[in-house]
Amino acid sequence: MKDLLLDLAGSWAVRGAAFLAQVLPERTALGLGRTAGTAFYFVSSRRRQAYADLKAAFGEKMTPRQLRQTVRRHYAHIGQSAAEFLRFPLLNGESVRQKTEILRLETFQQAAAQGRGVLLLTAHLGNWELLQIVSSLLGRPIHALMREQKHTRLNAFLNHLREIKGSRVVRNRGMDLRALVRALKNGELVGVLADQSAGKMGGMILPFFGRKTTVPTGSFELAGRTGAILLPAFIARGPQGRHLIRVEDPLPCPGADKTDSKFEASVRAYLKLVEERIRENPDQWLWAKKRWKYSWTKRLVILSDGKPGHVKQSQAVAQAFREVTAQYGRPGMEYPLEVVRADYKSEFHRILFHVAAVLLLPWIQGRLAGLRFFLTEESSRAVEKAQADFVISTGSSLVPLNLMLARENCAKSAVILKPPFPYGFFRYDLSVVPAHDSGWIPRESLRLLLTPSSPADAEAFGQSGTWADEVSHPESVENAVFLGGPTRGYKMEASAVRALMEALEKTGSGYLVTTSRRTPPDVERALKDEAASRPGCRKLVIASEDKRSGIAEGMMAMAGTLIVTEDSVSMISEAVRSGKRVIVFAAGDSSRLPAKHRRFLALLEEKHAVTRASAADAAFHLAAAREAAGEGIAENEKNNLRRRLQEIL
Repeated sequence: MKDLLLDLAGSWAVRGAAFLAQVLPERTALGLGRTAGTAFYFVSSRRRQAYADLKAAFGEKMTPRQLRQTVRRHYAHIGQSAAEFLRFPLLNGESVRQKTEILRLETFQQAAAQGRGVLLLTAHLGNWELLQIVSSLLGRPIHALMREQKHTRLNAFLNHLREIKGSRVVRNRGMDLRALVRALKNGELVGVLADQSAGKMGGMILPFFGRKTTVPTGSFELAGRTGAILLPAFIARGPQGRHLIRVEDPLPCPGADKTDSKFEASVRAYLKLVEERIRENPDQWLWAKKRWKYSWTKRLVILSDGKPGHVKQSQAVAQAFREVTAQYGRPGMEYPLEVVRADYKSEFHRILFHVAAVLLLPWIQGRLAGLRFFLTEESSRAVEKAQADFVISTGSSLVPLNLMLARENCAKSAVILKPPFPYGFFRYDLSVVPAHDSGWIPRESLRLLLTPSSPADAEAFGQSGTWADEVSHPESVENAVFLGGPTRGYKMEASAVRALMEALEKTGSGYLVTTSRRTPPDVERALKDEAASRPGCRKLVIASEDKRSGIAEGMMAMAGTLIVTEDSVSMISEAVRSGKRVIVFAAGDSSRLPAKHRRFLALLEEKHAVTRASAADAAFHLAAAREAAGEGIAENEKNNLRRRLQEIL
């Protein structure tokens, strides 16, 4: 009943608009159409998607202001085209000659005269509905292939306007498609719009404006079966209410085999022409449709706060994306990746942005230049230019910026770690929240015990001429020590580190030691003194002095047992994920650890993924460390993350 009422209301509304458009002077009617289109721009939810797609295609050539203006002109153009469409009954040969100019008309006439049938390929560009009227008034009526609308009365009236000058509308299904074949074999003309999506399962997957998407190929198959001429022709609005029709050279006959390279070449040639014509008149193409709803190109943007651990977690999610190689059962996924560094001008600007972003978020699309007040010039420019389908970030300071960049590009938002207040109440397409975090958690969050981490770069470590060559007697290395540093009320004690090294010496095996950027200076001094007198220490790396990458990963690859201080959740997670034996060492007062750290360690102990040790019992645990159970945990969580990504693609 509801559909019937909508159909009746829509049909009579369009009939009333048609009556008004036909009784008013042409200039007034078209002006009202443009005004109505512009007004609709301000209430249309699709204008955001139109802006995002236009940015993806023209972002390097248009400023945000130009993009917004182009979308607004697009809506005005659609409104004027609708008014012209409603005035079709008033058109005749003379008025069409006054309003249109046809470039290379002789190409069209020569193709039509061959008697082979002509498939006119066009796009949703300019007032494409006018093409069939012009052709009919030139004495060449067109069989126009159209999708059937669900509102039958409204659909019938619109088709009446299309057919009023002699063309015939053919529905895109069943028996009507057979009529197209007969028409082509009889040497008649068929018009097809082939620039929109072919859905998730149809057509061929090809790049269009740099993003792989489905392209309908039915018209090319039809040409291959019937031997019809594939003739591209496009219309564009010109000055003073005139229209320019451009007839292109016929495309090569594709043949009937879709797997043939000639077939794909013909489709690509058509797409190239469509792109060229859209670039000439970007405000006249149908941007207000989700053309890339089904896309096999997913652009990933990682927002970085400069912390290597956070970047590694974001890279782990990006790597999980890359492991999803197919979509809807169709291969060919690609994931262009860009890392954007987000530096605030000061801590004050960061805090102010955290508060202001809640108010700015609904209006931010096309206005990212406002971030220049909060971010450094280099960072703000990088954020403005970034084009994304997924925005990935780790760290609380990046959450509001993640949401803004996602809104700018109509992208999906992926955050790692629990969003801070008030952003925990926002919706995210993917929120990866540690299992040990409590409080308000975004809905449908993926709870993981281990923090995500990108794959270890162990291969480069083992190559000749790298850091591995500096390790004396690498074959004797059994243990690797990873020291963190203070966190909140927790302090690392140099005496505990000395006790650990004494216990390591008693094992009789070699060991490696590295610090972090947080390791206190007194601990670093103690390590240097101890390492000089400890024969078992095969290599000591002070992170503040040796900034080479891959050292921690290489140490994990070389050692059989990994010893990590209890303050570093991310390093413990990485150690457990390696599948090695893991000892979590108390280098300070464990009761001073943050509550979530203690919950994290308790969960790992419960699953037998780590062994806890203190300075007093380090020697015992080094000798009796249980076999690792972490590899199974890591693999299970990796699979859970991959499944969630598959769901949101």
